[in-house]
Amino acid sequence: MKIVKNFIVEQYSNNLIKWLKETCIKYPAEGFVIGISGGIDSAVAASLAVKTGLPTTALILPSKNNQDQDMQDGIELIKNLNIEYHTVSIQPAYDTFIESTFNFTNSQNDRQHVIKGNAQARLRMMYLYAYAQQNNRIVIGTDNACEWYMGYFTKFGDGAADILPLINLKKSQVFELGKYLKVPKNIIQKDPSAGLWQGQTDEDEMGVTYKEIDDFLDGKEISEKALERISFWHNRSHHKRSMAFTPNF
Repeated sequence: MKIVKNFIVEQYSNNLIKWLKETCIKYPAEGFVIGISGGIDSAVAASLAVKTGLPTTALILPSKNNQDQDMQDGIELIKNLNIEYHTVSIQPAYDTFIESTFNFTNSQNDRQHVIKGNAQARLRMMYLYAYAQQNNRIVIGTDNACEWYMGYFTKFGDGAADILPLINLKKSQVFELGKYLKVPKNIIQKDPSAGLWQGQTDEDEMGVTYKEIDDFLDGKEISEKALERISFWHNRSHHKRSMAFTPNF
């Protein structure tokens, strides 16, 4: 991760589009597949992919925890982009998972909602890679610099991808890119959410705002409380940003 310092939106957008196309061809693959959540990151990543001129397919993979508005926003985006899409509910697979792991996931400790949220993210990854393998596509990830630094993604879930076009962009830069790419206003104006449980928002869960994380990544002064939250999330998530440990002998 290398934060983009001199961000000129048109220039950076053009560079990303060129890079996406070249990387896909070198991979080699025939195009892209991306999961559309109705949020800003996937909207921007999909918009960039479409501009490469290569085939781009969107998958909408809802569970019962997702808001209807998010699905509507995702479909509006897809129709604006005029790309192929498929909607597949992950709920049946998720319900089967929860039932089959009942004996070791049915405790009352504070990890339960995280375990269940991670399971949804990993199921979505499975659907994306199934489509990618069948159709010779590469999976576009949507993590941005703030999420990556904080470890605010699921290991082997939404953190699993073949290409990460937004990884060097702060959240504010992603929003700026979204406006430039004419992402629908409903998506730009909503509170960012992973949609892993009802009422969840990124900033509430992390206990810090994206602006504060942006400022931290820029080396600006932030409150002691915000610094503590950022340090907490970053320090406990090193394993997410690393490959599996291997012996050095």
